[in-house]
Amino acid sequence: PAIMQALSSRQTAFRASAVAPMRRVLPVAPARMVCVEVSAGVGGKLKTRKAAAKRFKVTGSGKVMARRSGKQHFNEKMSRDDIRAASKMYTLSTANIPNAIKCLPNSGIKGSH
Repeated sequence: PAIMQALSSRQTAFRASAVAPMRRVLPVAPARMVCVEVSAGVGGKLKTRKAAAKRFKVTGSGKVMARRSGKQHFNEKMSRDDIRAASKMYTLSTANIPNAIKCLPNSGIKGSH
């Protein structure tokens, strides 16, 4: 009885209801986003992200090439020239190079050392 008085009116109404099932509400900490850099420790090997390795190609001069988007479906309304242009690779922009360097540490990207 003393516990019921300490609860808020909403919880009291919920527990007193004959229709509602009994449940315990546990306090939950808010979820946190955690960024983890994968490495094997001091002097260890850095791991390549295989998903990025399949999407990007590093040229001999150190440029990063990626596949153009927009060729998977809805191609019927595209002209032949548009479909052919979507088949070509493009050079990754300088804004995205740091992301590629982190994902592909051993690839020899220009500016990574």
